Amino acid sequence: MSDLIAAVRCSTELETLALGERIGKRVQPGDLILLSGQLGAGKTVLVRGIATGMGIDPAVVRSPTFVLHHVYRAGPKVLHHLDLYRLGPGADIRLLDIDEMLESGGVVVVEWGEHASRKRDSPASISIDIDADGARVISPPEGALERLAGAWEHEIRS
Repeated sequence: MSDLIAAVRCSTELETLALGERIGKRVQPGDLILLSGQLGAGKTVLVRGIATGMGIDPAVVRSPTFVLHHVYRAGPKVLHHLDLYRLGPGADIRLLDIDEMLESGGVVVVEWGEHASRKRDSPASISIDIDADGARVISPPEGALERLAGAWEHEIRS
């Protein structure tokens, strides 16, 4: 799938938010998305957009680096936002009860998802790279959740 759909180049934070919102409109209960990218790549900004697309106030979204896990709600919709940065490579995500979060109908987005030692049944993996000019280059999802790829099908402009 990702061979057919090009990565999106987001030159501004607003463009990253817009892509996240498009993803958020496509997620379904039980979805797991792993985000990877260097520090400052825009992972939390993308999660703000996902929250917006789910109908969650983006103002409440903040990096869970030090607490590991934030929960955001809008009516019956639940977004679990995790961060594995402090746990480092080889983190055992089973200790964070991700399976229960997914089984209860939540959407789970994990920053620093590449640190997870155990990948649950084919999650969607999205990487964010920073271009030489500072733009974010966000890959279409690899793995499961092909319906998310629709977020990459249209040009993003702020």
